[in-house]
Amino acid sequence: MVKRIYSITGFDCASCAEKCERHLNSHKAVSSARIDMVAERLYLEFEGEELTIEEILACIKEVEDDDIDVSPLGQEKKFRWLGKEEWFLLGRIAYCLIVFLVCGFGLRDFYWIRFGLYLSALAVIAYDLAWKVVQNVIHRRNPIDEYLLITVASIGAFVLASLKYADTGNATAIGNEVFILEEHFEAILVCLLYQGGELLQDLAVKRSRKSIASAVDSRVEEAMLLTDDGIHKVEAKTLREGDLVLVGSGSAIPVDGTVIEGEGYCDTSSLTGESLPVALKDGSTVYSGTVLVSGEIKVRASADYASSSSARILELVSSSLERKGKADKFMTRFARVYTPVIFACAILYIVFAGIFGPSWRSAVYTGLEIMVISCPCALVISVPLAYFAAIGAGSRHGIVIKGATFLDALTHVSFLGTDKTGTLTKGRFRVTDVHVEEGVEESFFKDLLFRLEERSNHPLAKAIVDHIGTANALEVSDFETALGKGVRAMVGGKVALAGSETLLEEAGIAAKETSESASRIYLGYDGKLLGYVDLEDEVKENTRAFLEEMKRCNVEVALLSGDSPLRVAMAAESLGIEECHGGLLPEGKLRILEEKSVSLRGNTVFLGDGVNDAPCLARADIGVAMGSLGADLAIEEADVLLLRDDPMQFSRAMSLASRCRRTIVFNIAFALAVKVAVLVLAMIFREAMPMEFAVLADTGVSLLLTFHSLLLLYRG
Repeated sequence: MVKRIYSITGFDCASCAEKCERHLNSHKAVSSARIDMVAERLYLEFEGEELTIEEILACIKEVEDDDIDVSPLGQEKKFRWLGKEEWFLLGRIAYCLIVFLVCGFGLRDFYWIRFGLYLSALAVIAYDLAWKVVQNVIHRRNPIDEYLLITVASIGAFVLASLKYADTGNATAIGNEVFILEEHFEAILVCLLYQGGELLQDLAVKRSRKSIASAVDSRVEEAMLLTDDGIHKVEAKTLREGDLVLVGSGSAIPVDGTVIEGEGYCDTSSLTGESLPVALKDGSTVYSGTVLVSGEIKVRASADYASSSSARILELVSSSLERKGKADKFMTRFARVYTPVIFACAILYIVFAGIFGPSWRSAVYTGLEIMVISCPCALVISVPLAYFAAIGAGSRHGIVIKGATFLDALTHVSFLGTDKTGTLTKGRFRVTDVHVEEGVEESFFKDLLFRLEERSNHPLAKAIVDHIGTANALEVSDFETALGKGVRAMVGGKVALAGSETLLEEAGIAAKETSESASRIYLGYDGKLLGYVDLEDEVKENTRAFLEEMKRCNVEVALLSGDSPLRVAMAAESLGIEECHGGLLPEGKLRILEEKSVSLRGNTVFLGDGVNDAPCLARADIGVAMGSLGADLAIEEADVLLLRDDPMQFSRAMSLASRCRRTIVFNIAFALAVKVAVLVLAMIFREAMPMEFAVLADTGVSLLLTFHSLLLLYRG
């Protein structure tokens, strides 16, 4: 099965996108299709041979008459605030306003000229809406959508205005009879406000897309490639693994790699959200999309441009809405049923109010207002836009949430299982105590320990070497590593050992006392114990604050680690974690997660480094990987990526999810409340309430809620 993501543009309503999605899913070559109108993404899975873009467009054209464009992801057309269609719409709006002024201030004694101008204005502003209704009928598609509601309402209001004038022969005058306001224009105003509101809403959504793209798209367009014959400016996308790139002060690093020459400070906020610059020197690892704020460096590419960190993260964010949230799915189904029901209710109202009410004209007018008021645009646009904005806000701060589904899930977390090393702790050990046995020279102890550990690549050995710093030369031979125990070598013709208590006991050297430290390295020489060194894994700065926040949120926390039970227990006691399990294999962690998912209500979360915890990341309701810029397995298995390697980011992700949920609930409640209130007023005041109020209850509310959803992006 092949999965592809495309850019798709041209939709101006959610129901049109949903209709095309259903039709694509019915194609025999398509296993799954989903269209996200807000993010402008088309997700397709093919069972066998892939469809070409031309074939995809042909399939869409079978059910959609709008000018839809499909292109490969990353090859979208250049961004423009206003395209040809938008400029043409502005011209049509301008024509209607000119007609309004000409008929209002002049031609008072020429009704039929005014009528002709009004009719032309209605045709100019409403022809595309009416044509979509006609196309639905021609192609035997369900014609009952927002276009039918608006078209019927505007044409109906125009007919009623014409009939009223035929009955009375008068126009409504304002002021000193200088200006004439006729109900014909009120009918035109229904489409005028709708079209203008849709244009403003489209610009607002474009603004959100542009803001989110600029926040998360840290791809670099050009790079300075170093070759044997000099420096060449090339397109960054042509860079390959092993290429040598020169990066100057103020320039973005185009590809993941290693610094081989030069020094400087790097701003990593574009990927991690970390505000403080990171010092770079020979051997430092750098990531694409970050910016060198000072100095000059030469970087050896460790990956192709297409596989670089910024490209992968951008792909994740771009496809993050592929999995809809519960509210998003509900609104899609809601819109499909809601519009036909409202249309039927409006017709029934006209029939019953016309029979039992004061007049048919009043019943028809109010029924038309009901159609306009009840359009679902405010709901079907603002809900997915809220998810889109929330995911964009998280990405800007180094939190990549891989789907709206997980935004929903983050609002109901009951259990958090977390790894220890590299997750709550830095994974970097420091020496806390050095004990030298009586009668042993401290200088010899340090020299011997340094020479044994400097050849080991174990994190504990590195911490000891860093702590001692330098040592005198000793003759070391026959060096070997005892896996999981330590190292042994011949020094001055005698056996030297550095490692665990087990290693020394196997050599017949008894350790005097049981370790009360997280980690202890013993040193033995010539059959005797010379002393030991205690080390501890450093706790991350925000770990304790993070755990306090989890308690405040009533989230049960358990420490699940493959480290020794003693070390895990000591770490849990130090951090105030009540439940801990040490010495766990991956299946042991999975067993605990499954038990918690059965016994607790709410979602389970596993927080790990994303490599050796991959099974738990995949099994948990929400898998969260930390500091995983270079971990392919983390990106594949995790549902949330915390790029700053800071556990507090998970609290921020939960907070963002809660704000997103509150925004969606408010949008739904506000839209329904306004529509119900205006519907009640329409039925009470009937013809006394202008049709413009009905349009504002639909398009006006849509615009307000669009901006309300976008606040998530700027407050996130």
